[in-house]
Amino acid sequence: MQGVLPHFIIFVSLYSAAHANGDQGNASASSCKLREKVREGRSKKFYTVFLTQQACQSCQLVGIPGSNGVPGMPGNPGFPGRDGTKGERGSPGKRGAQGVAGIPGKIGPRGPEGPKGQMEEKGVNGTGIPGNIGPRGSKGFKGERGISGTKGQKGDAANIDSRQLANWKQCVWRAESNTDSGKIKECSFNKLYINTTLKVSYQGNIREYSHAKCNRWYFKFNGNECSGPMPIDSVLFNRWSSSPPSGIHHPHFFEGFCENLPQGTVRVELWVGKCARVPLGEAYTGWNSVSRIMIEEVPPPQ
Repeated sequence: MQGVLPHFIIFVSLYSAAHANGDQGNASASSCKLREKVREGRSKKFYTVFLTQQACQSCQLVGIPGSNGVPGMPGNPGFPGRDGTKGERGSPGKRGAQGVAGIPGKIGPRGPEGPKGQMEEKGVNGTGIPGNIGPRGSKGFKGERGISGTKGQKGDAANIDSRQLANWKQCVWRAESNTDSGKIKECSFNKLYINTTLKVSYQGNIREYSHAKCNRWYFKFNGNECSGPMPIDSVLFNRWSSSPPSGIHHPHFFEGFCENLPQGTVRVELWVGKCARVPLGEAYTGWNSVSRIMIEEVPPPQ
């Protein structure tokens, strides 16, 4: 039987009844002899029990405990259990510390312009009642006569230095210029007084060589036209429709007074350019003759 059952215990009980009465069935097990034989193998132990009845009426079953068995394989995991019941709501936690202040956002776009408000009607002028004329005050005491002052020196009629009446200058040249728009000549003048006026004039020869066009000759003072009271200028417009246009040169003269000029050096400039609302013509200044600019410092106007 070795190699078939790892651990096998054979219990053999031999029961004998020599007598038929009840006294013989109560025979004590002490009268039985037990003979035991134990046999060991190399790999496994086997225990065999032999019971032999020798002069005994009855024998009881006798056994020897066996060794532990090999552990069985683990069973498959069971299915997950159902969710438990929802617990009670916990108490609120403590308030956290305040976070760092954020960066300000960008300025939003400007909103649409609101409608214009209604203009209120102009109020009516009030007409208050004139007050009564107050009583005339009493005549005051006559004051004492003051000391007579010394007699001053006699002045001229215009109350200016006599040298102002003779402060003048002229700039003359013999040259021709075909400039249509630009400066022709400059003449510097030393103005002695702040409240005086400059009288300027041009004498010379000019021409406008084109049909239905115009040129304007005018003065500038320190780079600007006169504004006290108005510009000093003269124009020449040609409507000669011959082909080629007329080439007539004209003797020309124009003058004027300019106020509100500063004291000291004044640059008096002769310019030529375009007339208002008319196309620019082909100008010519100073043909075969002498041209001059006359400047004179005169008393202020009345």
